[in-house]
Amino acid sequence: MDNRVNIAVVVGIVFVLAFAVTLTQSENQVESQIVEDDIPEELIYEWLKKYDPSENTISVSGSSTVSSNPDTLIIVLGVESEAKTANESLFENSNSLNSVISSLVNSGISEDDIQTSNFSIYPLYDSIKDSDGNWEQILNGYQVSNILSIQTEKIDSAGDIIDVAVSSGANRVDNVSFQLSDDKLEKISNDLIADAINDASQKAEKALVPLKQKIVGVKSVIIHDNVTPYYDSSMRASFDGFTESSMKSAPIMSGDEEITTNVSVVFYISQQ
Repeated sequence: MDNRVNIAVVVGIVFVLAFAVTLTQSENQVESQIVEDDIPEELIYEWLKKYDPSENTISVSGSSTVSSNPDTLIIVLGVESEAKTANESLFENSNSLNSVISSLVNSGISEDDIQTSNFSIYPLYDSIKDSDGNWEQILNGYQVSNILSIQTEKIDSAGDIIDVAVSSGANRVDNVSFQLSDDKLEKISNDLIADAINDASQKAEKALVPLKQKIVGVKSVIIHDNVTPYYDSSMRASFDGFTESSMKSAPIMSGDEEITTNVSVVFYISQQ
């Protein structure tokens, strides 16, 4: 009798558990169906907007180059003078520099094109050995250096400008360079941006063909400007042994300046 009761109890428990599991599964299915049916389209759209396909990208560099004639001449020259006192050296230097500036203006260079780029006064010392055999420095005088920067559109006048300056007292020529003006450089660089981006786009498309991918958007664009000067010559000289005729015969010529614009573009891509 007891065994029959125990068996009946066990069987009853099994049936109860089976019914509970079936009921739970049914509720979950209904709940899942309700959730899927009740998601607003606006919410789905917001989720899609936040989807970041950053892993599906290709990074490509593009470039475009053009040559252009410089339109600006820059000459750095000046006067160096030495004297026993600072006042004497400064007076001598000022007279020579004023003569240089006056001659340049008379030759057709505007005063607005002439600027002081560097001015300095240095004491000059001699090292001597005293009676005890020790070295000491003795003040021997002062050196004054006054350097001008001449910037002009007279691109073919470098030799004439240097000749005028040296003839009137300049004894330093530090640098001659031919450059593009800021306005011309900006215009050329802006025109090159579109060509550089097209170059990057064409490279990306060619690379994606064997991968069976296509460009679907742009993640970022970085523009790099690079200008390579054609001519930038250091001409530091004291003119010892130089003659005016040798300066006149020195060829100083400008040439084309190369302007390059580089871009880095990151494209979004997807399967074709």
